[in-house]
Amino acid sequence: MRGPTIAAVAACTLLAITGCANSDNNPDTATAAGAANVAGLDKGSAGACTIAYDATHSQNGRDLDVATATQIISVGKTSRSTIITAATDVLSGAVAKAQAAAGEPDEDVLKAEVSSAILKLQTACQDTDAVKANITTPSTGGGGASAEATSAVDRKAS
Repeated sequence: MRGPTIAAVAACTLLAITGCANSDNNPDTATAAGAANVAGLDKGSAGACTIAYDATHSQNGRDLDVATATQIISVGKTSRSTIITAATDVLSGAVAKAQAAAGEPDEDVLKAEVSSAILKLQTACQDTDAVKANITTPSTGGGGASAEATSAVDRKAS
């Protein structure tokens, strides 16, 4: 019984720290702010950030739960930002643990970890400059860049 209580307190603390537990009743402002945060991101990053934003604000039928986390993971896998893909990987691990513990005594604690991972992803999304800076372009295959850099160095040495 102690575990779920600790998890609930931790989740509430995280919500309070991130500002998700405020009493602001102006959804238009929140939605506009969320939309502005994904401007310039690739489709996968923008999608994962939008779903995480909706979850942290309990909008569009989304919440800090395993079902929403699964949606974030599906979209986040297509992200080209290393920050979003790393956060999605952490979320994926938390979801796997929570699903494996279904019906077990520590299920609530593991569901709280999923909620925490969604909050962490949302926090990462708030720094759009960092997310944009970590967007990688798909490679053209092979180790082309490394080989070119090495051969350029070799040519200069000759």
